[in-house]
Amino acid sequence: MIKITKEELEDGQGVASRTEPLDLFWQGIRADETRRTYTRTLKRLLCGMLEEVLEGTFEERAAQLVRLGKSDPDRALDLILRISKKIRGRSALPHDHPDYFNPSGVSNYFKPLKKLFDMNGISMPWKRVYSTFPESDNITESRGWDRTEIQSMLRFARGSADRAAILVAASSGMRVGGFELLRWSDLRPIYRVAAGGGGSNDDGNGDSAALGFENNGGDGAAEPVCALLTVYGRTNASYPAFITPEAYAAVMDYRNVWATEVGRPPKPSDPIFKKVGSLPEKTTPALIKKRIEKAARAAGLRDSGRKSRNLFDVPIMNGFRRFWNKACKESLSRESPLSSLIRKEYMMGHVGLVSLDRNYFKTHVMELAEEYLQSVPNLTIDDAARLRLTNARQSERILLLEDEKDREIAKLRLMVEQLACRIESSSSR
Repeated sequence: MIKITKEELEDGQGVASRTEPLDLFWQGIRADETRRTYTRTLKRLLCGMLEEVLEGTFEERAAQLVRLGKSDPDRALDLILRISKKIRGRSALPHDHPDYFNPSGVSNYFKPLKKLFDMNGISMPWKRVYSTFPESDNITESRGWDRTEIQSMLRFARGSADRAAILVAASSGMRVGGFELLRWSDLRPIYRVAAGGGGSNDDGNGDSAALGFENNGGDGAAEPVCALLTVYGRTNASYPAFITPEAYAAVMDYRNVWATEVGRPPKPSDPIFKKVGSLPEKTTPALIKKRIEKAARAAGLRDSGRKSRNLFDVPIMNGFRRFWNKACKESLSRESPLSSLIRKEYMMGHVGLVSLDRNYFKTHVMELAEEYLQSVPNLTIDDAARLRLTNARQSERILLLEDEKDREIAKLRLMVEQLACRIESSSSR
């Protein structure tokens, strides 16, 4: 049994007091990208805005601010309120002013400060600070990417890595932060398999094949109908997303390039998207965003004419998420509208329509895949591939209707035969 001794409690200093303020600050942040963003913002505040107030290195300035918060909370609060006032003044400038600051981003300046104070045991009346933030008056009419714009990006993509990143973002709807944690073990193709072959059960809609991870449907060359992508794997935020056959093929093409650059096939624990070079070092959300932004600029999708109040009408990464949401919500579903909507929210990493949906609305991953398949044509970017999928879907529906018609005819024939037998039996009496 692990025990804490009296000597440890009586050594005169607690664990927090022996740990540097920035170390405690970093310990309180789980996600690598959030840690980088918070650190960058905090350094901008302490070494930039508070350049004449604090002294020394970034680490020394953080320690000075923490000591001020503990020894003189009123002065520390006054300092924070002055920061808010400075930023609020910039947000009141004309939108075309070079020093204009977007009011919607004000809170991002204070999240690192709050984390630094909280992790070092400093209490602050944050509600009072938040009440000084300016109101957002710059709501713009933003939208998601459309298919033709994504097609343009693909034409200007610099290699298989960029192409795979664009198609994965468009067909999964995942946030850019999810790219950093993706490993090859998080990607699994899904096939149509023979009934009883390890997939889900027949859904009652006349399908002769169910879904499964193993390609045991009798055709070794069969292509996957989609692929499962575990986003934020190995974390509490993990959730199942899916990508189209088009995106899966692009990832497999990139896998060959990946193996050539590293000199060996990727291991399950290796990152899917890596930095440029011969080392299998995972990429960062900033690098993924930079890759896609280069393709968007080359395609003419990031020129000044598309700006509104210093903002582009389509967010570079969230634009794919909006494309996914629109394409899926506009797709027909076999399920009830409510259950279909909840499942689509799951596939975006949301809890559902309400917070309790995750607890009370349980669904199997293959049920989610069946729901996703209804949206695959709308999520496919290449026109020819989408036309093939649409034609195949229509052919399947025709076959289902023909099977249903044959079953109805067989049922009617059986009823006629049974009725004839009854009439004959009555006549013989």
